[in-house]
Amino acid sequence: MINHYKTHRHHYIMSEIQKYGRVSISALAKSLKVTERTVRRDINELANAKRITPCYGGAILVKNPEHGIYGNSQKFLYKNMKINEMISSHSKSIPYKERHGKVFIIGSFNTDLVYRVKDFPASGETIQAFNNCCLPGGKGSNQAIACSMAGARAHFTVKLGDDEFAQKAQLFLRGLLFEQLTCFEKENCPTGSAVVMVSEQAGDNAIVINPGANQTFTVEEIVSCYDSISKSDVFLTQMENNPDATELALKFAHSCGLTTILNPAPWRKEVSNLIHLTTIITPNLTEASSIVGKTLETDEEIKLAAEEIHAQGAQIVLITLGKEGCWLFDGKKHRRFSAFPAVNIDTSGAGDAFNGALAARLADGKSIEAAITYACVFASLAVEREGASNMPKHEEVLRKISQL
Repeated sequence: MINHYKTHRHHYIMSEIQKYGRVSISALAKSLKVTERTVRRDINELANAKRITPCYGGAILVKNPEHGIYGNSQKFLYKNMKINEMISSHSKSIPYKERHGKVFIIGSFNTDLVYRVKDFPASGETIQAFNNCCLPGGKGSNQAIACSMAGARAHFTVKLGDDEFAQKAQLFLRGLLFEQLTCFEKENCPTGSAVVMVSEQAGDNAIVINPGANQTFTVEEIVSCYDSISKSDVFLTQMENNPDATELALKFAHSCGLTTILNPAPWRKEVSNLIHLTTIITPNLTEASSIVGKTLETDEEIKLAAEEIHAQGAQIVLITLGKEGCWLFDGKKHRRFSAFPAVNIDTSGAGDAFNGALAARLADGKSIEAAITYACVFASLAVEREGASNMPKHEEVLRKISQL
């Protein structure tokens, strides 16, 4: 029996159209046990994402052999994770000689335990997931991968524990196409981990993190990075590491005149001490609400919040709004950027994809507007992939931009 959840319907439609090249609305409605109206809506959503083309009574396939999100992908436990395949995909990205702009990223690595559910549980409720997998993640790692896939010369600095997850992390990270990787280690400490719930009904995710070694950066370790930071074009960081270390690194990058990007996620009160050190701050709506201390619902409330955050010292405020795009305030004018059509498979790495791609394009000398547009397209492709660290290729982004 076919699962009625939207994502499962999309997978079924794509599997059928890939097998036969063409599908019928009436046949799909019968197989899926839904109305023809529901199938038409599904087909329109897939068509908006450039996957299929509607035709009379059904749809036909748009051939794109490089796009593999609807392949026969398997779900793996960590011990069987397809690390080599992820590394292989990354290694086929932009060659070193074609990369421009250097980005220094200091951040976290987490082992992500991902559970797909129909809807988020209420307090005290036990629910059943219909799928689960274990994947590499962490905001710092995800953003560094996105940055590299978007064409930057990325230097990623991270701290791991001394457990089995650390060994897997080393294998994964050292196989990626970073220009440089710095891995500090903490004895008798677990590597960071996270539980990610992806809700089909809400089309969103909820994440619980145990930071582990991510929270143990020392002053000496940060100072040892100063030379590499000073030779970069853009500095990017988040809030999954210990705040004193994040502040020290951000303060040095700021003093060097780098473009500094702070993604204040997850929210913590120490963010307020860092805002004046940032060229660009990129909170989502929830984080922006926490910064200003009030709920943001209307455009006017978002506008006033952006102005208030700017007044706290950030040169540019970029509030990400999920499927509603993002809001830019540069101290002079406000501008809203729309999101791009996507078939949501996994939204847990969308913000990381956006931030990494944004940093890469700015390091390449692109304007803030061009960088935002690229980052929005990059994020729209990222959510069509399983796993927060599974980022699209630069060529895929350029192809989608050319189709707009």
